[in-house]
Amino acid sequence: MSGDLLEAPLDINEASLLEFESALHIERAQSAAIVAKREELGGFRSLDSLLLVPGVSARLVDGYRDRLACGDSSADDGCSSEPAPADFVDDDSLMEVRPPSRGAPPSPGAASPSPAAPASPSAASSATASPAASSGDDFSEAGTLMKRKSDGASGRSPGKKRCRKEAGSGPPPQPPSSSDLDSAGPPALTGTELEPPAQRRPAPDGLQSWVDTYLAWSGEQRLCALDQLLDVSDSAQVRHMMQVIKPLFQRDFISLLPRELALHVLSFLPAGDLLRAAQTCRSWRQLAEDNLLWREKCRELQVDDPQELIAFRRRHAISSEPDSSVWKQAYIRRMRIEANWRSRELPEPKVLNGHDDHVITCLQFSEQWIVSGSDDNTLKVWSASSGRCLRTLVGHTGGVWSSQMDGLTVVSGSTDRTLKVWNADTGQCKHTLYGHTSTVRCMHLHGKKVVSGSRDATLRVWDIETGECEHVLMGHVAAVRCVQYNGKLVVSGAYDYMVRVWNPDREECLHTLQGHNNRVYSLQFDGVHVVSGSLDTSIRVWDVETGQCKHTLMGHQSLTSGMELKNNILVSGNADSTVKVWDIVSGQCLQTLSGANKHQSAVTCLQFQNNFVMTSSDDGTVKLWDVKTGEFVRNLVSLDSGGSGGVVWRIRATRTKLVCAVGSRNGTEETKLLVLDFDPDHK
Repeated sequence: MSGDLLEAPLDINEASLLEFESALHIERAQSAAIVAKREELGGFRSLDSLLLVPGVSARLVDGYRDRLACGDSSADDGCSSEPAPADFVDDDSLMEVRPPSRGAPPSPGAASPSPAAPASPSAASSATASPAASSGDDFSEAGTLMKRKSDGASGRSPGKKRCRKEAGSGPPPQPPSSSDLDSAGPPALTGTELEPPAQRRPAPDGLQSWVDTYLAWSGEQRLCALDQLLDVSDSAQVRHMMQVIKPLFQRDFISLLPRELALHVLSFLPAGDLLRAAQTCRSWRQLAEDNLLWREKCRELQVDDPQELIAFRRRHAISSEPDSSVWKQAYIRRMRIEANWRSRELPEPKVLNGHDDHVITCLQFSEQWIVSGSDDNTLKVWSASSGRCLRTLVGHTGGVWSSQMDGLTVVSGSTDRTLKVWNADTGQCKHTLYGHTSTVRCMHLHGKKVVSGSRDATLRVWDIETGECEHVLMGHVAAVRCVQYNGKLVVSGAYDYMVRVWNPDREECLHTLQGHNNRVYSLQFDGVHVVSGSLDTSIRVWDVETGQCKHTLMGHQSLTSGMELKNNILVSGNADSTVKVWDIVSGQCLQTLSGANKHQSAVTCLQFQNNFVMTSSDDGTVKLWDVKTGEFVRNLVSLDSGGSGGVVWRIRATRTKLVCAVGSRNGTEETKLLVLDFDPDHK
């Protein structure tokens, strides 16, 4: 706004479009509506005539009254210090802080007024003509007009005059029609629509004198008067006052706050409430669609970069919501996926038949491919989307008992004592790694190196690019059953009851972790903790730096066949048919996944994904559990042959898919893979 506009009031009968837009901080369309109404009326007769413009509220006019002026539009126009007609006093303006009246204060001994006995002589005569017991409607009308006129009388600084058409110079301005209100957009400053003025009621004699007396009292005296007014009012009158007062406290504070503060307030809402808030009004929707707001909600769920969502939708030609935050779409997609896992109708599984009646001994799964290894000496590469067998990897002369996959690279270990490196896309065997003298029972692939463990009691470190054996780690005195490798350290568990920590580059054993009194079958390693599961029924948590045992986790009754560790939460599956959830920092058992819906036989495999644990068993089922509550959610797979020989040997899962390797040991179930897709965009 220019300096001239700040010093002198803006004449609403002379101002241009640009001046209205700058002075009132409104949109160009609203400025144009004001100018059009001015031309239609032949000039505004008062500031309150602005209320005839669709979309202009009393709050807007009152907020800028000190900066506006109404020049004479006819010889009859003039200025008056009387308040504006009650039709144009917006209820919301009562929420504004008004300066106290500068009228004469009451005498020190003045008593609080009673509505039935007005303090002035004229009010007293009015009371004689119309006592408090006469008509409740008359009294409620007086109370309403008292509030509306007090707003007009005390809502301006001393000396300020409101311009209005003098009495008798013409008909009073008419409020906007309903069609005008429907066509008008939201006002620029308030975010609320123009409310229709209250119905006018005839004022009783002496009301103005009574109001003047009320305004002359102190705040404490006014409160006393209001108390007495409520005491003598009946329920209908009190209800009327409540209807007048209640809207004053229903403020859209979110729209009135600066955007940064409004977003901060909304950030405390749960995502579900945030979605509901977006349906309230246009201004709330714009705030609730904020990308940074939804990014924080996604971080709470550990949602991946939404660029993966964008790429997925582009690949599958799926349209996105217009004007919607990409982080919001990612959040909603995650919620839909979780709902599909939990409660939606189970998808019809794709059935991948292969390996004849042999056992599927190892299973690897990425978003693109499924790789299954079998004791029929082969591996098969399947399309994860179509379920078609793309190729069979032939070359081993013994059963395949271990495998790893990273991108296009597949590494397999066999009873023929070799490892093979394959290209999953072409099916080509890139290298055959010789060195072990017995079955390659376990391996772990990290980057360009793979560490293999064998029944010959040794571990070997291989470069899969060159096919060279770089290091041999010797120290175990029995078969190596499990191995973990993070690129720096190797951790191995063996049938000699020992867990060893190695520096592979120096071929040095840093720690021998002694404590188990039976074979070690499973390991987890997160770079800080080593977790080992044994046939002695215990699980031990070790410090990799010191080699000290921090916790011994007791509770299982048999062999711990599989474990998964994420963010210090360990999930263990056991041959005793139970699954347990542990906090490895405190050593506490958080949940035992059992109860009436527990497995009826040994747990063969498990997967830990987000809020869920998926477990498979010799009983032919795959069960879904809530990891936080320990509650059983539902069965994802139930073989018809379960309990009579049908087995789920292995399971692998991503965020949206589950792959199960099933079969039997007695011919009751054919060997196959089942693929279930929980993607909400899956067609």
